Amino acid sequence: MIPYLYVGPGARGATLAQAAVDLKGAPDGHPDARLEIAETGDVGIDRIRDLILWARYGPVRSARKVVVIGPAERLTREAANALLKLLEEIPPHLQAILFAEALDRVLPTVRSRCALRWCSGALAQVQAALRDAGYSEDEVAFTSSLLEERIEEATFFLSERRDPFQEWEKANREASGIDLEELAARFVSNTGDPIRRRAFGRHLAAGLRQSNTGQILKATEGVAQGGKNAVSSLLEELALFLAREAPAAWPDLPPHVLVAWGRKASLARGEIEDNANPRLLLEVVALWPRKS
Repeated sequence: MIPYLYVGPGARGATLAQAAVDLKGAPDGHPDARLEIAETGDVGIDRIRDLILWARYGPVRSARKVVVIGPAERLTREAANALLKLLEEIPPHLQAILFAEALDRVLPTVRSRCALRWCSGALAQVQAALRDAGYSEDEVAFTSSLLEERIEEATFFLSERRDPFQEWEKANREASGIDLEELAARFVSNTGDPIRRRAFGRHLAAGLRQSNTGQILKATEGVAQGGKNAVSSLLEELALFLAREAPAAWPDLPPHVLVAWGRKASLARGEIEDNANPRLLLEVVALWPRKS
């Protein structure tokens, strides 16, 4: 089962509602439900250790067990580290649902292992603000797709009126026809801009299969020089490219290979904070599957 992370105002209520659907009954007091919710303070490691022991065994009444964990931003680092293996290897009988109000405060190692679900407050509020700022429905939809889990980057479009389609086309024209090393340099210098980051990121990801090992190593070195944020951003863009564009762009690669590669990129992103050598981590992912 895929673990979910509900984000935004109303996230707690949404997780409890989803748990009720999965259990076909209220989670409070249900034998197959566990609510690891911190009303005050942190979600500590002792609670997570107890949860891991509970998760080993199958359900009693329902088709699966359900655990609700949150607020995810209040997981201590020790608790989050203990939770990671469970999130990576969810038993088939367990559904894990996390919630948070502030995604930027959730440890990257946790959020990268979950499928995000925006609650009505966060994304809807941003879309309403974009409409109020004069963006068309097509522009609102396009901008929302760029923001992904970086909802806070809506400020790039709200502080001034931009032309997202024109900027997107311009950035893609700039990215066309330049070598992988230069793409890496352009990507690093544009990681703070949602449109240009996505444009250079997708071209950089697409260029991995047309480049030799030496070119890839130079490009990953250039990205690593931009710091952990640049490495994490490229891993994010690679995972998105593999999920959305690679099936058509690389029809010779079997779907299971694309899925495995995308998963490797996503998991590596979650390891950035605890990895002393993000460049090496990026190299391993960028050279896969040729090294697998």
